[in-house]
Amino acid sequence: MDNYSWQLIADINAQGKRLDKVLSDNLKDKSRAYIVKLIKQGYVLCNDKERKASYLLRKNDFIKVHFPKPKIYDLQPIDIPIEFLFEDSDIAIINKPPFISVHHGSGINSPTLVNALMHHCDNLSGIGGIMRPGIVHRLDKETSGIMVVAKNDIAHKNLSDQFSKRQIKKTYLALVHGIPKDKEGLIKIGIGRDKKNKTKISNNSNSPKSAITGWRLKKAFDKFSLIEANPLTGRTHQIRVHLSLIGHPILGDKIYMKGLNSNIENGLKKIVKRHFLHAESLSFHHPRNNKVIKLSAKLPKELNSIIEYLTP
Repeated sequence: MDNYSWQLIADINAQGKRLDKVLSDNLKDKSRAYIVKLIKQGYVLCNDKERKASYLLRKNDFIKVHFPKPKIYDLQPIDIPIEFLFEDSDIAIINKPPFISVHHGSGINSPTLVNALMHHCDNLSGIGGIMRPGIVHRLDKETSGIMVVAKNDIAHKNLSDQFSKRQIKKTYLALVHGIPKDKEGLIKIGIGRDKKNKTKISNNSNSPKSAITGWRLKKAFDKFSLIEANPLTGRTHQIRVHLSLIGHPILGDKIYMKGLNSNIENGLKKIVKRHFLHAESLSFHHPRNNKVIKLSAKLPKELNSIIEYLTP
């Protein structure tokens, strides 16, 4: 269906409903956002005319959708080593290495995770668009750990729905400055692009969005703490920003450390190569058979070495 077209004549049930809502109800393997994008880009015609997503349908309106073929292979496959934790015809679960961006974007020209996935996987979903085939969620460039990738559009839509309904459970490990007074907590602070610095995310934003992060103390060291963080929402830099806002920024975070880098002893400085944030585990329902999948990715050597350094 993605390479051709699809059509519908609006019946009495569709009358008075928004164009994007009716298409979303009928094209169950497509996300609402993807459908809106198709409408804006002129791939959807109603009675041979382009309409807005908010257009209210009339009985017997003739809708035709032309599905653009995803230009996935404009990107080049690159043989970058990736650890696969699970793979079948619908999904792949990987352990993302640090220092690799998930996909191309503004200012990102180096090889990305997408290039590597194209080398290792025969198929990837096209919903993410030309630059993001298979990508359902992201990790920051320096963040390592577990990710799920969609290999077809049905799997992509299902996983996206699970993320939006907060049915996917994610656990991260973060080593932070200081020792929290409490053993656990819930951070509810809205965040967005900072008013003064657009490269940063903060609570000082013109358009903050709801963000919730649960956390608990796993182990306390002399001046640092190993924190288990469970984001209930998926905002950009969420864990990094939230932990910084409660006074415990992540070790090695160049953006949100609030100048604490100068307080790190030289021996530790030498082995801190990036921010200490690792996506440890992921739990969700398989998009085809609904079975619960729960997998974890081991802490990489460079982060383990920091724990060993701090352990008496």
